[in-house]
This record gives sequence, structure tokens and C-alpha cells, in this order.
Amino acid sequence: MASRASNVTPNPALIRPAKRSSYRHHTVEFKRAVVEQSLTTGASVSRIAREHNVNANQLFTWRKLFKEGLLSAAPSRDCTLLPVTLAELPPSSPPPMRNSAITTGATGVMHLAVDKTQLRLEGSVDAATLTLVLEHLLR
Repeated sequence: MASRASNVTPNPALIRPAKRSSYRHHTVEFKRAVVEQSLTTGASVSRIAREHNVNANQLFTWRKLFKEGLLSAAPSRDCTLLPVTLAELPPSSPPPMRNSAITTGATGVMHLAVDKTQLRLEGSVDAATLTLVLEHLLR
């Protein structure tokens, strides 16, 4: 009696696909070298990509990163830190008050219209800031 299994073709849906190879990781130096080679006058990006076994779209992405400054070499360890000294700033004096009727802590609504410019202040208003704004608006 012959076995029927030898005559049956396997179902393609049941065949496990081959395991995908892992992604290649290129060093920044390699990427920069390939990009710089592709930026020379008359260079063909697709030809250079084939020479280095890289997809042309990947090379175009590296070129974009290079032009944006994001494909830079690792930072140099030869940097020197500069000394920093913090000094206290002198206290700034508030601008002089023109109108003594403005009180801090007052609440309400103020609407000011000068030509096409409008200013609406609600709630508590800092007198020094309001004075500065009004000085610039009324010039």
C-alpha cells in the first residue's frame, strides 16, 4: 500500500517563511564617508549606494540628515570647560508712575482702544507692567 503523503503538495500558507536577516547598523563615520562621496559633483547616488551595498533611499535619508547637521561625528573629548561666575543682578527699579490712581491688587476689567489697537485687562494688574504697556501704546 502506497503512502498518500508523498503525492500531496504542501500548503504555502502553512510553510514558515525564512527568518528575516537582522538589520545592518552602520557607523556614523561610514555614513558620513558615503554621504560625502555622494555630494561630489557628478556623482550618482544610486551608483554609490550600490558600491557600498546600501539602498539608495537610505543614502538619500543620510544626505538629508547630513544637511540638517544631524549626522555629525561623535563629540570630541578634547573640549575644555570654561569657568562660570554667577553675579547678583542689581534690583531693577520700576518705571515711574504717571497716574497715581492705579492701585495694585485691584480687580475688574479695563478696556483701552487707541486707533486700531485694543487692550483688555481682566483681574489684578501689575501697575508697573501696565504703565510700561501704556507708555508704548500711547507713543
